[in-house]
Amino acid sequence: MEQLSGLDAAFVYGETAGPAHVTFFAIYDPSTAPGGVLTFDDLVAHVGSRLGVASFFRSVLARVPFDLDHPYWLRDENFELGNHLHHWTLPEPGGWRQLCDEISRLHAQHLDLHRSPWECHVIDGLGEIRGVPEGAFAMCLKVHHSAVDGLTGLSVIMGLHDLTPETAPAPEDEWAPEAHPSSLNLLARTALTFARRPAQLATAARHTVPLLSKLPKAMTRRLPIGRGVEYLPDLEAPHSRFNGHTDSSRNFDGRSYDLASVKAVRALVPEATVNDVMIAGIGGALRRYLLKKDDLPEKSLITIMASSLHAGPVRRHGVNQIAVARVLLGTNIADPIARLKVVHESSAHAKAVVAALGDRMIEYAEFVPGTVVDTAIRVGMATHLGTLIEQQRIANTLVSTMRGPDFPIYLAGARMLAGYAFSPFSQGGGLYHNVISYCGQVIVSINGCPTVLPDIEHYGDCMDDSFAELLSAATTAP
Repeated sequence: MEQLSGLDAAFVYGETAGPAHVTFFAIYDPSTAPGGVLTFDDLVAHVGSRLGVASFFRSVLARVPFDLDHPYWLRDENFELGNHLHHWTLPEPGGWRQLCDEISRLHAQHLDLHRSPWECHVIDGLGEIRGVPEGAFAMCLKVHHSAVDGLTGLSVIMGLHDLTPETAPAPEDEWAPEAHPSSLNLLARTALTFARRPAQLATAARHTVPLLSKLPKAMTRRLPIGRGVEYLPDLEAPHSRFNGHTDSSRNFDGRSYDLASVKAVRALVPEATVNDVMIAGIGGALRRYLLKKDDLPEKSLITIMASSLHAGPVRRHGVNQIAVARVLLGTNIADPIARLKVVHESSAHAKAVVAALGDRMIEYAEFVPGTVVDTAIRVGMATHLGTLIEQQRIANTLVSTMRGPDFPIYLAGARMLAGYAFSPFSQGGGLYHNVISYCGQVIVSINGCPTVLPDIEHYGDCMDDSFAELLSAATTAP
């Protein structure tokens, strides 16, 4: 048994407000597989042979009575692979929009946390989709966020795939089940945990309090003398239709751009990154969309940007090693390169703050029992407290970026053509962007809620126009 960290457990408690899983879906060409055909049974056998790549595949949550302490991962003695793999066929004509609707439906559904927290859906019947050959299929993998973050999720995807059409031997698997502990056993563990809390809290305070004095310097060390305020987000994001009331429905669209062209744009602004270019392109898409709706705020919209802390020194246990920062999207700037400059500077300041604080502030999540979090969520939903939170408007959207492989990968011999990602939604957040690079392309997954973004395809077209303008700037630059 291994106890979840405070941050990992927060995603479990967050199920009270809505599904808290991440979703990865990809489209495959089976013509590269032996025989050129893959059946559902073939894919079940392949996934079954790769369960050893991640412990969560056969683990279940053991929750402490009344959520007095964080749950534990337990190797499930009742695990059955058939409960987690499902087969669907799209109705004719099986086009892109029908596939997007099916993936949106699957992403909107809660995972059953009484089982291992994942599901895999194989979808065939794909019809005429641009760039997709006849006989292609899609695979949708849902994993609870308590079990993976972006980087660990990518490692799981790589573990399920091979670098060539020839399937490698299954990795060595030493998994063994565990008996479920009694409620009394879990409460006894909780008593021991509580006994250690005062010393742990003192240690956390000793680490974090000195960091607060470094924040002003971290926030301003990159700012030119007398300038730079325009690169810092306001404490409150401007009003946006994307932060209105949202429900449990979801919609999706995906767009792809040439990575080499994105890198050429990056070179136009010193020290800019591929992520900066993608955020600037998304900012341009939001600007175009809101201008057509006559709803563009004077001030720039703000995005939350997730950063991985796996590369730094590990100071706490748990799967989720992430930090978030607020970055300007430059939606108030018409010129795409000027927008890129603002995004880059704003992102640099945000990264400086993250570097100064690291994951120290997240340590305090260890001391908040789930019963407090769960009760707070339920009271907030019952009293519509979320409306007040929405009015505070911390950010207007989310942009999550992940560098994927720059070479093709294969699932049971079938080549992956494109991969897409989904994040869990929060109350009052109706538009998220997940960006993944793969095999020379940068793919933007647009995750929306129809109540605030009913015309998601139109927004996707605005994104295409924004990136076309941005990428053309690289070809016309002196």
